[in-house]
Amino acid sequence: MNVMRFTKMDGAGNDFVVAADIPGNTVPHTPEMIRAVCDRRRGIGADGLLVLKPLAPGEVEMIYYNSDASRAMCGNGLRCSMEFAALNGFADSHAVFHTDAGRLEAWRLEPEQIRIQMPAAAPFRELTVCGYPVYLTSTGVPHAVVPLTPEEFCNLDIGSAGRAIRFAGELAPEGANVDFILSDGADAAQVRTYERGVEAETLACGTGAAAVGAFLLWKYGGNEKKRIFCAGGDVLTIELTANGNILKEIFLSGPARAVFTGTWNWK
Repeated sequence: MNVMRFTKMDGAGNDFVVAADIPGNTVPHTPEMIRAVCDRRRGIGADGLLVLKPLAPGEVEMIYYNSDASRAMCGNGLRCSMEFAALNGFADSHAVFHTDAGRLEAWRLEPEQIRIQMPAAAPFRELTVCGYPVYLTSTGVPHAVVPLTPEEFCNLDIGSAGRAIRFAGELAPEGANVDFILSDGADAAQVRTYERGVEAETLACGTGAAAVGAFLLWKYGGNEKKRIFCAGGDVLTIELTANGNILKEIFLSGPARAVFTGTWNWK
């Protein structure tokens, strides 16, 4: 019998099982076992599994698996990884993480408040998908930003609309996470995200918040700091630097907390 010690963590309502890839802790990497860990009825339950391997003081490898066992970059997961690293002695208030989206830095501003570097947003491409105006970009993973009117946002059936856009032929073969937004001027927006790999709405999406912040600056201008109101009630702050119409850097700040620790036995 294998034993995995883990911490259940929450980043603005996006929840994760986090485990250290260290001697004496056996972490599963097979699709079958990853899906079992994330199963909300028969497993621990989570949007995804984060596997962290310390490489040197303040330097950590981060592998993120969605609940369907697909690998991805995850902004809320990176914030939780920084909090986990600080709690477990892998780093102090700053660390460098090696992710599927490259080398990214993170800072622990205070306990449970984390600021992270995000991948730069790819240039936006405008298209129409399933009757919606869609603005496609990537912030480590592909995102389709969909602006809505107040009435459309209020009446949104995100399961149906999100799934239709995520699997639309125009976005094939990899599809995209779908961010439905209601903007409040140039510097704030409410967001509901249908996440690829979870195949459902999540309470928050870090790469989605970064994509929406980049969209607000690109489309409407305004300040280089944006407030993103997540479906779970948390607020994420996006800081952007730009040279004309070219986005240079994106930083995301928000909560990350340990909820409980435990062990999971698996064969």
